Amino acid sequence: MVTVSAVVALGLTAGCGGGGGADGTGRSGRAGGVRGEGKDARDAVRVLSPAQLKHVELGAREVPGFQIEKAGESAAGGGRPGTDRAPCRPLVDVLGSQPRPRPAASVVNTFAKAGEGLDFEGLMGMIRVSTYARDGAAATLRGLRSAAEACADGFGMRTGEGEPQEFASVRSLPAPELGDEAVAYRLENAAERAPSLITVVRSGSTLAMFFATSLSDPEDVEIPPELVRAQVAKVEGAERKAPTVAPPPGSGGRGRG
Repeated sequence: MVTVSAVVALGLTAGCGGGGGADGTGRSGRAGGVRGEGKDARDAVRVLSPAQLKHVELGAREVPGFQIEKAGESAAGGGRPGTDRAPCRPLVDVLGSQPRPRPAASVVNTFAKAGEGLDFEGLMGMIRVSTYARDGAAATLRGLRSAAEACADGFGMRTGEGEPQEFASVRSLPAPELGDEAVAYRLENAAERAPSLITVVRSGSTLAMFFATSLSDPEDVEIPPELVRAQVAKVEGAERKAPTVAPPPGSGGRGRG
């Protein structure tokens, strides 16, 4: 079983990341780190209520070969992490338990390969699904794109508990062909061999965020594509039943990159 304490250790001491290639993996190169920017963010979106959001969580054995366990929002560590490089703030925020913009509601689950138990040297990760009011979901993706470009040469941060952490680089990865738009990044930890992978898929006003790391196989670490597909499918199934909400005045488009 994966535990909350295991992912706290994973998250902001081993770099809490998640990644996705064109097939949902994190093993590809630099090109194609964003997808789906061309669809206009000013379109009306479907918004999940906090009650509906609870029904999008993956079950403990819903994805064969993986153990999934409910966790609290503090699974990524307590407090808000900090950085002395302002352009990197969106990346730092997404690694903590208090993301900005603030979601209306979130559900958090941990995952590991079934049978690995509490072995920190294997693949472990976290899935955070958040629903946003107004244009918070699209704004989060815009911030991540900007931060990844500005901080490609790395950045330092402090965890919510005040522990220093240094990333040597931020690499864009091919984003999964899912949702309205998606981004994927690999953060290289300067002190440890374990990289941090981040993949974020936006469907309407909901973000499905995936984080993973592996100490045993840092070169080939990936976020399992079947997990990404299963989670996004549940989000989009719930959104089909949700009401359509017009965007706020002044929300902008995204422009394909």
